[in-house]
Amino acid sequence: MSLATDSIQIEPLESHHDRSSFSCGNESLDRYIHEQASQDVRRNTARVFVAVMPDRPEHILGFFTLSAATVVAADLPPAMEKRLPRHPIPAALIGRLAVDLAAAGQGLGSVLLADAVKKTKVAAETVAMSVIVVDPIDDGAQGFYSAFGFQSLRGPQRRMFMAIHGGAAKSVQ
Repeated sequence: MSLATDSIQIEPLESHHDRSSFSCGNESLDRYIHEQASQDVRRNTARVFVAVMPDRPEHILGFFTLSAATVVAADLPPAMEKRLPRHPIPAALIGRLAVDLAAAGQGLGSVLLADAVKKTKVAAETVAMSVIVVDPIDDGAQGFYSAFGFQSLRGPQRRMFMAIHGGAAKSVQ
């Protein structure tokens, strides 16, 4: 499948989207979109956005989730930590991001990430948030996010972050 990423539409997950045929090759991400994504939307625990082509609006090529989160200021770099209060820092979480194997390697992951950052920056104009955080599922995902300016938090987990207001977030768009 040859993918023209400029014709991709990204929209909220709805009942007409065929979740069962999505396969990215990662069992936990496949299981999420097949079994849990709709529940998360109904329960207001995550917003799920899917990438589709206009001529096949039911076929999911990729997806990402957005949720509210917090980070501990002490996990941020010292220069950033000293400017922030000591209570939990409001954040947006890109909890999952995946591309169907049929669309892999064609830039769709970058398009999804850019859309997630854009949506977060728009939301941050209304709801205070300082950072976007991601939880890379493996080393490959960690490298993907690093290439767009995400940095590792100082905590014990694999979680990474990007400041919402600043130069790094601009590089994703």
